Amino acid sequence: MISPDLLEILACPLCKSELEVKEGKLHCRNSDCNLRFLVQEDIPIMLIEEAERPCPGCGTARAWEPDKDTLRCEKCSRAFTCQPPATPK
Repeated sequence: MISPDLLEILACPLCKSELEVKEGKLHCRNSDCNLRFLVQEDIPIMLIEEAERPCPGCGTARAWEPDKDTLRCEKCSRAFTCQPPATPK
C-alpha cells in the first residue's frame, strides 16, 4: 500500500500530473496521458518504459517515443505529447 504522504509528493514522470491508487496501481489523473504504474512490494515503478500506456480513445497499448516525449497509438493514431511546463520570466 502506498502511504498517503508518498502519494502526495509523487507525480507522473511524463506529464507531471497527480497520481491516484486504483486496483493496486498508480494511475495518472491526466486522462490524455493515462499512464499506469505497477507497485511492487509497496514500491512504485515509475518508469515510463515499464508503465501500462493504454490509449484513452481505443484502449490499445500506445508506443513510447522517448525522443519526442510522445505516446502514440498504432491502432487509432491518437498521440499525446507532453509539453514542458512554461518557465517563469
